Amino acid sequence: MKLAVAVLCAAATLSACGSDDSADAGDLTPVRFAMASPSWNAGFAVMAVVEAEGFYGEEGLKVTTNLFPSATQAAQQVAGGGADLGLMTVEPVAIGHDKDLNLAYFDSYWPKWIYSLQVPDGSDVKSIADLKGKKIGVTAVASSGATFARTAMKLNGMNEKDASLVPIGAGAQQINAIKSGQVDALALWDIQYQAVKNAGVTLTPLPVAETADAWGGGFATTRKNLEAKKDVYERFGRAVAKAFVFSQANPEAAIRDLWKLHPETRGSDPEKKALADAIKVLQVRLDGQGFGDKSLGRIDEAAFTRSLDFLASAGLIKKFPAKDVYTDEMFTAINDFSYDDVVKKAEK
Repeated sequence: MKLAVAVLCAAATLSACGSDDSADAGDLTPVRFAMASPSWNAGFAVMAVVEAEGFYGEEGLKVTTNLFPSATQAAQQVAGGGADLGLMTVEPVAIGHDKDLNLAYFDSYWPKWIYSLQVPDGSDVKSIADLKGKKIGVTAVASSGATFARTAMKLNGMNEKDASLVPIGAGAQQINAIKSGQVDALALWDIQYQAVKNAGVTLTPLPVAETADAWGGGFATTRKNLEAKKDVYERFGRAVAKAFVFSQANPEAAIRDLWKLHPETRGSDPEKKALADAIKVLQVRLDGQGFGDKSLGRIDEAAFTRSLDFLASAGLIKKFPAKDVYTDEMFTAINDFSYDDVVKKAEK
């Protein structure tokens, strides 16, 4: 088993492999997890905590985490049997509904829509209509942020060619692009915006009414898997919920867990600044998760329907009931643990 994990970790498409040495691997249920992210960052610190603090092992799981550059690729892995479950935004599962991918969400990770259009403070762009003739920075032309930008323009009476989409990569490239005036606006997702703000750039959102109060995405698998291995997915969700509680109680410890497992996320800034900036990014992910009423992982039907309405209005999907692609049967079991015990562990 260890040799197999080592081989997987060496593959170019993978950037992290989970293991748990606290128990004999033979006593643990193996789970292959596809995470839609090209790299680790503070926005995924919770997913480092769940491994570093042994929460997978507590739930009897041996999880191998594989990173994929896009939600579409993660969804394809799960649908094709290359992974048991994946973390992905709404679009690929919704679009895959008509293509018989037969995927369904069982646990929330992004309780709010994560994409938005934003402009630097002082910009003469005050509405989406003002983007005509402007340059919009996106991580890549094929990114979900770019799709969101095109859709938002279409819904506001514009042709998608009325503005130019300029690929600006990630991290420092994004910051340089906006500071130097290479782009007039940005179409990114929430944690990327926080990183831009951490660099001292003040941004103003351009409201997109159709995505207000919409759901962002979460953990999905096939309907067949849900029926055959429901207990495994409940245990996975519970392990992640514990990591959320831990991260909320001690965000500094969560970031240090991330740095320990993935040192490349530490960056070159002085420790005090690096830690403060990373915690701000993590906090974006912790907001709105449902700590107060212990409903971590719950998928709100009305919010999910808002997401589907947005995709349908853009012609990306045919309208269908939200329950076709998610279940809310698991979040009670997912929250069936002692929050107090996890908080005590975090505060040690």
